[in-house]
Amino acid sequence: MILALASAAVLALQVRVGVIDTIPDRDTVSRGLSICVGPECGRERDSVKRIPVTERHLATAFRDSTARSLLLRARASRMQQDSAIVSYEAKAYQRISVGMKAGPIGRDRLIFRTENATDVRWHRDRGAFVELRGARSAIVGHSPQEANKEMLDDIGDMSNLPYRPGQETLWIGGSMVRAEVDEGELIHPLAEGSEAYYTYEAGDAAGFRLPDGREIRLRELKVRPRVARWNVVVGSLWFDVDRGQLVRAAYRLAEPINVYAEATREDPKSMNDVPLPVRGMLKSMSGQITAMAVEYGLHQGQFWLPRLQSVEGQGQAMFLRVPFSMQQSFRYSAVNAAELDTLPKLPVPQYVLDRAILDSLPEAQRQAWRDSTRAARRVARRARADSINEGLIETVSACDTASTFVKMEQRGETAIAVRVPCDPVALASSDELPGSIYGDGEELFDAAAAEALIAQAISLGAQPAFGLQAPKLEYGMQWLRFNRIEGLSVGARVTQQFGAGYAGDATLRFGVADREPNAELGLSRTNLTRTIRIGGYNRLVATGDWGNPLNFGSSLSAFLWGRDDGFYYRASGLDLTGSREHGATFTWRLFAEQQRNAAVENSFSLAKALRDAKFLPNIESDRGKWGGASVRAVRTLGLDPRGWRAFGDMRLEGAAGSLDSGGTANFGRVAADLTLSRALGPSSSRAPLAALTMSGGTTVGDVPVQRLWYLGGTHTVRGQPPGAAVGDAYWFGRLEVARDFYSAARVSLFGDAGWAGSRENFSNTRAISGAGAGFGVLDGLLRLDVAKGIHPFTSWRTDLYLEARF
Repeated sequence: MILALASAAVLALQVRVGVIDTIPDRDTVSRGLSICVGPECGRERDSVKRIPVTERHLATAFRDSTARSLLLRARASRMQQDSAIVSYEAKAYQRISVGMKAGPIGRDRLIFRTENATDVRWHRDRGAFVELRGARSAIVGHSPQEANKEMLDDIGDMSNLPYRPGQETLWIGGSMVRAEVDEGELIHPLAEGSEAYYTYEAGDAAGFRLPDGREIRLRELKVRPRVARWNVVVGSLWFDVDRGQLVRAAYRLAEPINVYAEATREDPKSMNDVPLPVRGMLKSMSGQITAMAVEYGLHQGQFWLPRLQSVEGQGQAMFLRVPFSMQQSFRYSAVNAAELDTLPKLPVPQYVLDRAILDSLPEAQRQAWRDSTRAARRVARRARADSINEGLIETVSACDTASTFVKMEQRGETAIAVRVPCDPVALASSDELPGSIYGDGEELFDAAAAEALIAQAISLGAQPAFGLQAPKLEYGMQWLRFNRIEGLSVGARVTQQFGAGYAGDATLRFGVADREPNAELGLSRTNLTRTIRIGGYNRLVATGDWGNPLNFGSSLSAFLWGRDDGFYYRASGLDLTGSREHGATFTWRLFAEQQRNAAVENSFSLAKALRDAKFLPNIESDRGKWGGASVRAVRTLGLDPRGWRAFGDMRLEGAAGSLDSGGTANFGRVAADLTLSRALGPSSSRAPLAALTMSGGTTVGDVPVQRLWYLGGTHTVRGQPPGAAVGDAYWFGRLEVARDFYSAARVSLFGDAGWAGSRENFSNTRAISGAGAGFGVLDGLLRLDVAKGIHPFTSWRTDLYLEARF
């Protein structure tokens, strides 16, 4: 699933050659080889789909004459290979990271990361020679040794080339440059025909003077789509004014890509054979690229070569979020150096020649080629397996007889030889890598420069043009929930894009048990990392500050075991909200609403049918009207599961209101949670881990029942039922000791204690407490706890839930 969510922006590499009547020899194929990149490579070029450029397009594409001349100069430069760049030698660094969390407020956790450092020597006529100098991986549930060995067993693509002829300078998918727009791919803002999709405006100017006195002038070109789509970009491109060469760029995709919608766009029946549960999950899957940045450096006063490249994005499926990123940096030690002219010429790899031969055949001969090749390979595999079983030959890998092996690749028209050392320990401890794979890598990648470029180019004001699009209907498994108020609740949402980052949404939800419609209507603006929204609503609200009783995991628990850990009230009103998801997650809300009681209308659950289990009663909420504001900040520090990590959550709320029964009800609330964790020994060892959670909060004024603090349950004091302690002030602490098993599993023992009561008297009542054992996977993303209350004494409780602190 991780790969499926993170691959929305990856273009497939395909080989295409012209059709001829006979099988060509190897030399003919290697001379005539041409490379095409993208999922549409199998189509004839006259079938490429694009909007014809009209006079109206040309009349409205440019905000000023400078933008027109800059685009035309950049377009011409883009298609001209710089024949003056003959060779270079460089050090390359690459890092790929994939995380995972449940919901927007979940704890950041690293699921997978790999990084490598290489020495690259490239020559236009000879190919690219890549020496792997350092490489290591981190995989959740794996020791460093296991992760690095797995990396070496499946080495993947280590050929991180800074430049090759025909390479796309904007680094869109790492593809080869295409002259014309094709809607089957990302719509390039500089390609022929792009005026039908984009508008352009000249922006800021900058410049610098070289030691020889020449002045380099730079100019920004702001790119805005006419209509928001997943395959158009929003951002700013900077060019060398005199040459039209790209110098730096920062951009994002205009909107997320919906996996199901794209899969059924040309054939609405293509998913009919997929099982309904899987189809429901696919409908919730989306991917988005929130920021891409590239920056070039000037060498020898004439060659612009890439210095930094980065991409950030996020995939989502139902409750699960998968942030991903890639960072690349390059440092050049020589450009057009005479010693690089002595490099040997690399041959085209055999698999490329075989594919070229196959694709060059007519269809009848092509099938015969496939059949004969499969038959020959089956015979060879069977003979080798029989010889090994009979002891006639031994299984020998390249690393059994040498300290390195060479991996041949073909990228574009460049043959690549990657030399890989066989010692994963030496690769992982290389001085070419940053100090820690869990660090920010700032010494090799200038993250601050990329952040500044992105913040300026794709702020909230950088948006596509206004323009209505067809409304989208969202429904499926992600819109189902179950609780003791509504019973089974079914929902759906319609969204309408207005352009310029604005979107309207209308949500309708109906509970089978309470039969009270929940409805929301809103208008929002977003740049995919920042969102502002104004809306009206009638909704069911959970009182708790921890967990989410209305999510999928809690609904499953309520249905299966008759355990609904939430307390609820109803709210109707208006609110203005904002969020920012980059580093820390920060949210704020201004509201004016009526709050009222939510009666328990559902008593059914599977547990009740089997053993007469009953839901807890709900609270009796105060009815009244309130206006106020709230803010919340959530931050994760540290990614090493065995090193120091901190997860903090700070909340503030204030409101003024009146009760329907008479009197005012003005109040304020403040609370903070902090969880610290670390291995009880060197982070490289298999020593046990420990985690400590501390939380406290208080209030001022007359707090309504629905805004008190409620302790007990999976996220506060385990072993105690929700609402075991209630008050206008609270504290709780949790201590946990765990052992990791290197298959993404963790077993732990824990003890919790907490108190809630009157803020006027913290010692008025005894603290509640509980203890037990837990089992978690994927660093606590999914957690099963078995706990027992100590004071007051309770029976054993079993809880399955998402997004544990540890």
